[in-house]
Amino acid sequence: MMIAFPSISDEILLSEAESPPFIHNFQQTSLDSGTELIISGANESDRQQTLIIRIDNQSSSNYHSRVNEEFTLTPGPFELVLPLSGLRTSDGKSFKQPYSKLFIFGADVWSGIKLKKILISSANKLPEKTLALDFGSNTSAAFPGFESISKSSPYITGKVTERSRASGDSLIQDGIAGINNLQIPWPDGQWKLSLWTQDQGEWEYLPHFLTRQIIANGITIVDEKRTREQWINEVYLAGNKKEGGIAGDPWTLIGERRSGFISKNINVSGGMVNITLKGNYDAKYLSALVLEPLDGIFAQATQAKRRERFLSKWPVASPPYSPPESLSLQDISQQVKDNEAFYLSARDSILNLTFEIESPVDDIAPVIIVSPPKSSDGKSLKVTTRYGHWRYERPTPNATSLILDDSYLRADMESIQLSNKRPRRLHVQVKIPSEAFSGDYSGKIQLFSRGELQLLDYKVRVLPIILPSLKPSVGLYMEPAPYYQWFKSLKEQSSTSISCDLSLLASHGFSTVAPALITPDSEATRKAFIQQLSEVKRFGFDGQVLAYTPLKRLLKQKSELSAGADLMQLQQLLKNQRLPEIYWSIFDEPAKDDFSQIKNTANLLKDGSLQFKTAGHMNHKNQVELAKVTDLLLINHGTEVTEDNISHLKEGSTVWLYNMPRPRLAAGLYLWRSGADGYLQWHGRMPTADPFDPTDGREGDVIYIYPSANQCPKALNIHRRFLDLHEATIDLRWLQWLEHESEENPEAKKLLTEIRDKIPEQWENTAEINNKELLEIRRKLFHVILNQANSNLYK
Repeated sequence: MMIAFPSISDEILLSEAESPPFIHNFQQTSLDSGTELIISGANESDRQQTLIIRIDNQSSSNYHSRVNEEFTLTPGPFELVLPLSGLRTSDGKSFKQPYSKLFIFGADVWSGIKLKKILISSANKLPEKTLALDFGSNTSAAFPGFESISKSSPYITGKVTERSRASGDSLIQDGIAGINNLQIPWPDGQWKLSLWTQDQGEWEYLPHFLTRQIIANGITIVDEKRTREQWINEVYLAGNKKEGGIAGDPWTLIGERRSGFISKNINVSGGMVNITLKGNYDAKYLSALVLEPLDGIFAQATQAKRRERFLSKWPVASPPYSPPESLSLQDISQQVKDNEAFYLSARDSILNLTFEIESPVDDIAPVIIVSPPKSSDGKSLKVTTRYGHWRYERPTPNATSLILDDSYLRADMESIQLSNKRPRRLHVQVKIPSEAFSGDYSGKIQLFSRGELQLLDYKVRVLPIILPSLKPSVGLYMEPAPYYQWFKSLKEQSSTSISCDLSLLASHGFSTVAPALITPDSEATRKAFIQQLSEVKRFGFDGQVLAYTPLKRLLKQKSELSAGADLMQLQQLLKNQRLPEIYWSIFDEPAKDDFSQIKNTANLLKDGSLQFKTAGHMNHKNQVELAKVTDLLLINHGTEVTEDNISHLKEGSTVWLYNMPRPRLAAGLYLWRSGADGYLQWHGRMPTADPFDPTDGREGDVIYIYPSANQCPKALNIHRRFLDLHEATIDLRWLQWLEHESEENPEAKKLLTEIRDKIPEQWENTAEINNKELLEIRRKLFHVILNQANSNLYK
């Protein structure tokens, strides 16, 4: 916990403990860059709480025109730091001084939060003979003690650009790119030079230079040369090298790794520090610089302060764990067993099983063998095994805290290790093809660690049922990993990667996809568009397909008239091809000002000569008038998601749900209950900047399939949420089977009614339907099957 010691110039707003809300009227006309609001206190409740800091100025009139910052507080003491310069309103605009009022309050009235000290802290004074520069815009916040340096500084030469990112503290969230040279007058002698050199990136973009040199007064202090493959493995995938809770805290694994901090001793002669940066534009980037005596500690103290602030800003909810006394291997699968301890499954499906290893000591090279289940006559089912890698991630996309979870499922079993700090979970998928023989299969897991052998049997009973193919459209938005677009030499590999992803989705029974379709703006790209659709169809996605981005890109490039001509030529190519039916996205959660243009675009696509299908995303009731211009309407919980509302919308459109909380329920039993036609989830493969940094964007990463050094490995690394979405498809397919059985089986008909009554028709009322409830529904369904012992099912 960082302790803030007020200086003489600090303004103490609160020195005695009190509960929020706290209100302060600003008296200062202007606050210097580097000034901060520091709040210390304690969350005296037994759960996480949210503290909100609101700042108004004379122009503030509503939520969007003021500053609103939320902080998650774990139980116990806390200290929060908010820079009071470079602030932005909730709609992203620069927030001008002077400020008028400060409000500090909890999201819940009875939150148990105690505020103990609040102060406005002036920028720290620098030690003697020390220079500290914070590169970026003059309007952004500087780190305490640092001087803001903009692109117009006389120190800098080069065709430079100021960059500002959503993530990071005030030291690294902005910087200057394109710097060729820095010339700083400075006394002769030996000095310590420290640089912060990493651009955090934003959205799906991460700077990806392969070569970089930094030369200070003739001495090369950085010399990097990588191949594209090395960059992917050593930079883009660096975050999967270590595990959270085992190898370090969030600062060690995320904050420190992404600082780009370099410190070297240099010799100054001629009264000048001369720093040259070489490489492409992104390589010539700096966030900050410190010059100090060889025994100076300002740069290291800055790193220590950044660590404290990072850990304070991103509190972690970590499940408690105590090392076991002995090695153990146990089955923790959440699947249905019969009375003989066989897991029940049907043909043409995948059974997801989970096993847990606990070890009293670390083991960097355990031997783990998962033998596939075999029948008594030697027939075998195939298995795919992954293990859970512990990492820090946001519990929800917009959360301001982290959890420690082993949700990153890695298929490189040769890399597995055991630790006494956390359990190791194995995720075993048993593939049961449609041609599999019904009957009993037995498999075994063998664990050898530190001279000790553990064995565990698992059994699968394949029922003489082939699960019906999925009728509703359920799938993912898909893009290739971003680096295929960054490196031209890898672009040809993109198609192989896409095919690998489509194969994964198809093998898991998904029925639709929003593919990464090219913009059809030329003869060559239109042919490529057709080839992409053919590839989508080859993997079985031959129904309704959302074209999410190509039309939007086309209309940005060309006028409606030219775009219409391109689409007309594409239509000619599509004729008689029997390709998936395309729904062209024409709006995505739009503002009211865009409605008129959206309707014009709809008219363009529905023109008599085109007759293309349209689609749009709606997340607010104010957008409902656009439902009339779409053939496919995608809605989420920002609207009124109810059976009645969906039924009304289906009178004019096909209706899909998208990006709902708890996709296992939303894409499964609730989709069936609501009557919606499909479900689409963001996103298969699009991380925000670094795929292993959950803090480097306005929202956390929500990817389902992780990047890997191999363009198409035998088994892809996935997030555990992929398995949850797969279980939703299994729920739906069993419901389809049950509906068919209910035509002649009273027990099946009764269970259908029971399930319908169990699932609320309004999404907002589904909070009590958890995975335990879903498993119980699956258990009752299998009970119906097993009760048909005298039917032709077992003849």
